[in-house]
Amino acid sequence: MTSICYGDGKFVAVTTSSSGSNIAAYSTDGINWTQTELPGSRKWLSVCYGNGKFVAVCSDALLPAYSTDGITWTSARLPVSAKWYSVCYGNGKFVAVAYSSNIAAYSTDGINWTQSDLPADTDWRSVCYGNGKFVAVDSDSNIAAYSTDGINWTQTTLPVSYYWRSVCYGNGKFVA
Repeated sequence: MTSICYGDGKFVAVTTSSSGSNIAAYSTDGINWTQTELPGSRKWLSVCYGNGKFVAVCSDALLPAYSTDGITWTSARLPVSAKWYSVCYGNGKFVAVAYSSNIAAYSTDGINWTQSDLPADTDWRSVCYGNGKFVAVDSDSNIAAYSTDGINWTQTTLPVSYYWRSVCYGNGKFVA
């Protein structure tokens, strides 16, 4: 599995392969899993939960998917075709970032999306929310960005250039 999240009493995971996949799985206990299908064989890279929905993005299409139960999935449409690598939820919005671009997108319902711009055209790999901010990291430099609304972004830097693959928030800190 490439990404997993928890919401509404269940774990939901998405997966991919070099040629794409439509496989997802869900579990109420994290031990016993049931396979389900996403709408289309794509490179599903990230899934999150918020506002009563699971939302998944893929790197090879402008069609994210959403589900109210983690079992039955429906396609939506992002504002532009890009390599969508990561999606998170916070402050009433889903936010997705795209690899090899300066493109981000946001949605209050996981269905209708609006494009926003990140401060640099680079390899955005991960986005998360915590303490009133969205934070995104680039995978091949020391570039990061933050936003309080998921729309307007400010560039900042990490301490060293490296292969930053993920960012998360917990216990009062963002960690990459």
